[in-house]
Amino acid sequence: MKPSKRRSRRLWSRRGISTVVANVMMIGITLSLAAILVAWSGASYGAFSGGSSIYYQQRGQALEENFVIEEVFFEKNTTGQIFIFVRNVGMININVAAIYLNGTSITTFQFSCTTTTPLPTSISVSQVCEFSWIPQISGDALCGTVWCSGDLFVITVASQRGNQVTTTMRGP
Repeated sequence: MKPSKRRSRRLWSRRGISTVVANVMMIGITLSLAAILVAWSGASYGAFSGGSSIYYQQRGQALEENFVIEEVFFEKNTTGQIFIFVRNVGMININVAAIYLNGTSITTFQFSCTTTTPLPTSISVSQVCEFSWIPQISGDALCGTVWCSGDLFVITVASQRGNQVTTTMRGP
């Protein structure tokens, strides 16, 4: 009986060692996978945070930019000229990039605030700028202008930073 007890002790001791080795190997594998995950996520986060800081900086500037359409006047004569007054009420200068009338970009108009005629034009803080143009709208010949009384106009002014101001006006 003694030889069998020795044999069982050897088996028992081998089982104990293999259990400890298996646990150490599992811990090692888990730690190496965790290290790989940390390295991968760190590289991904670094690329993301670099792009997001630029985005938030630009959005911060866009939030400082604020402008309003103060008034829209319709001149009822043979030309049917439309005047729009834009005021910069923000903390930084704005650059008007585009003006839209009923979703169509207006390309020919006159400024009152600067000498440059093509867009973009800069409007200083607290400055009011007048834009005037003759819309090329197919109107009723009986009205005497290119637009009739009661026509609905959606006017949008867009800045270079992506801000937009929209107003809806009805012709007198």
